Amino acid sequence: MSDGERRRVQIVLGLLQPFRVLLLDEVTVDLDVLARLSLLSYLKRESDIGGATIIYATHIFDGLSDWPTHAAHLHLGRIIHFLNRDQLMKCYANFSESNVRSDRNPLLCLAESWLRTDYDERKRVNRKREIAMMEDNQWIHLSENQKKFGDKYYNYWNKDQD
Repeated sequence: MSDGERRRVQIVLGLLQPFRVLLLDEVTVDLDVLARLSLLSYLKRESDIGGATIIYATHIFDGLSDWPTHAAHLHLGRIIHFLNRDQLMKCYANFSESNVRSDRNPLLCLAESWLRTDYDERKRVNRKREIAMMEDNQWIHLSENQKKFGDKYYNYWNKDQD
């Protein structure tokens, strides 16, 4: 069996029993386009008709813009945004008004904007931490031997460890 066939069997076996809540984490990674779209269609029916709640974590956004009823943005263990369908549609409209390429998936644009903000925040926090450590003289520079011969693992060390 190919990886995709094996993955399809795992998914089918997991979906054999009825469910009220289904947590999916990157479940479609190994699926081809048709299998992925079929699975998403099935899950949407289960949600719309059967009343199931499906929590779907993914980094693959193709075909998903019309799929979610809610979207959550988690950062460092906290929910930063929790949008309902109407709020998602407003975000999508804002992306099209702000001249984001019209051929891009609006859900992907939203996730990208959240992730870029997270990335910038992590860089800012890390930089502040580095500056504070330097101001507290917690770090000293390379020893003479390390300057001569180099040390690919340690560029700095804590002076309290000497």
